[in-house]
Amino acid sequence: MQHRVALALGVVATAAALPSTASAHVGRTLPVATDFTARITAPVPGIDARVTDGDQSLWLRTPASTTLTVQGILGEPLLRFDRRGVWLNLRSPTAQSDRIDRTALRPTASGTPPLWHRVTTGHSYLWHEHRLHALEPIARTAGPVGPWSVPLVVDGRRQSLRGVLDYSPAGPVWAWIAVSVVLALAGAVAATRSASTLAALSLTATAAVWTVRIGRELYGRPTVPVVGWIEIAITSLVGALFVYGLTRRNAGTRAFTAFFVGFGALYEGLTMLPLLTHAIALNALPSLFARIVEGVVVVAGIGALGGSVFRPLLEEHPGLREAGRGSFGVAG
Repeated sequence: MQHRVALALGVVATAAALPSTASAHVGRTLPVATDFTARITAPVPGIDARVTDGDQSLWLRTPASTTLTVQGILGEPLLRFDRRGVWLNLRSPTAQSDRIDRTALRPTASGTPPLWHRVTTGHSYLWHEHRLHALEPIARTAGPVGPWSVPLVVDGRRQSLRGVLDYSPAGPVWAWIAVSVVLALAGAVAATRSASTLAALSLTATAAVWTVRIGRELYGRPTVPVVGWIEIAITSLVGALFVYGLTRRNAGTRAFTAFFVGFGALYEGLTMLPLLTHAIALNALPSLFARIVEGVVVVAGIGALGGSVFRPLLEEHPGLREAGRGSFGVAG
C-alpha cells in the first residue's frame, strides 16, 4: 500500500511540474511578472480593447455587425473582424514577425492581396502585439516611457487605438533573493535535524505553491481559459495528495512525499522567480503578496528538499550528526 501511495505521488507530481502552455499565440510562454504596463488612453468607441500580460498582448472584441481591420506595421491588413469571425492575413509580414497564431504563414511583398484564414468564429481575439512594447529599450526612469498606437479601420473609417507605455523599476531585487537564500539554508539545516520541522516546511511549501499557481491561473487574459481551470484542478489534486502523504504514520511515506514536495517547490520557485526580480506580478494576487508567497515557496521548498535528502543520511551515519553538533554547536 505504501509503495502504491509513493508511486501515485511521484506520477502526479511529475505531471504537475509541467508548465502551463495556455497561450494565444504559437511559440510563446506566458510571462510571470513584468516591469512594464501598456495602458489605453484613447479607446475606439464601440470596440472593447484590453492589454494583457503587462505590455505583451492586445485583446479586441467587436459587435457582430462591425467590420474591423487591424493594420500591420507596414500598413498591410493583419487581422479582420466581421460577422463570420476573426481572420488572419497569412501574407502579413507583421503576423510573421510576431508569430501570431500560425507557423505556416506566407509573407510576401507589400501590395499583395491578403490571404485570409479564419482563426475563430467568435468576435474577440488576443494576439501578441509588438507595438505595445516597442519602446521598452529606451526606459530609463519610472513613469511613462512614450506613446504607442495601433491603426484600425472600423466600418471603412480609419481610426487608431492609442495608449502609453509605463515603466516601474523592480526595486531591491537582490535583497529579496538574499533573504530567501539565507532562510532556505537555515530551513534545510533545521529540517535535517527535526522530523517535525521537515513536515512543517513541506506542508508550508505545498500551501505556498498551491497559492501562487492558482493566482497565476486566475490572472485573466482577459478571462480564465478552460485550460486554466484544468491546471487549477490538477494543482488542487496534487496538493491534496501531498497533504495525504505528509500526514501518513509511515515515516518512509512522509519522507518520500517531502522529497517530491521540495523538488516540486524548487522547480516552481525557479519558474516563478521573476516575481522577485520584477515590479509587477502577472497574477491574481497583489504584487507584494505574490512576491512574499514566492519567497516562501523558495525557502520552504529548499528546506524540505534538503531535509528529505540529508536527514536519512544522518540517521544511517550517526557520526555525521555528532560531528555537526560539535562543529556548529547545534543541539539535537
